[in-house]
Amino acid sequence: MMKKLMFSLAVAMFFACNSDPKDSNFQQVEANSPDVPANASPSEQLKAVALEESNYLERVRQSFVPLQEEYRKANGKVPGIGEVNIFVDENYTLLIENKFKGSTYQTKVNLKNLNNAQGGMMLIPDKEPGEFPGLKVFVKDGKTGVEIIKDGKLVREDKQLEIYLADRPGIERITPAILQALNIANGKLPE
Repeated sequence: MMKKLMFSLAVAMFFACNSDPKDSNFQQVEANSPDVPANASPSEQLKAVALEESNYLERVRQSFVPLQEEYRKANGKVPGIGEVNIFVDENYTLLIENKFKGSTYQTKVNLKNLNNAQGGMMLIPDKEPGEFPGLKVFVKDGKTGVEIIKDGKLVREDKQLEIYLADRPGIERITPAILQALNIANGKLPE
């Protein structure tokens, strides 16, 4: 128990040191990778990376690790995608920061405002050459939308979050992870 508490404190300190300096409430999404001895058994390895079931915020952050990894793969392949970092604050606000050609683009939305119900998501096909596959997540009726910000200035507010990646397997990988994050943020937990 003490080891788990110490690890949690170390992770919290790591995230605090690597958070966005403009807003100390946001913490960057990174894979949970504690030090595990090389001779650890598979069950010991699983225990080392396991999250407390009641730690909803960290479970949401970990749900966005696949998206962070897929954005890194899309850098330079998908038009408009550069160095992307993903942050989530304690209020379940998602911030996707994209540094591309000297500008910083941010997409910001509270996960509680996104529709996690049946029909709340839609795949975006890549039918024509030069198109890229995507995922669209709609905003709930009457809720604040997705803020699109360029270099610190609000450009527009959309009624959907759109994510484009380099390939269809990437979209297939992130879709259940994002749905899991939305379900946790909206209090719809697995029984």
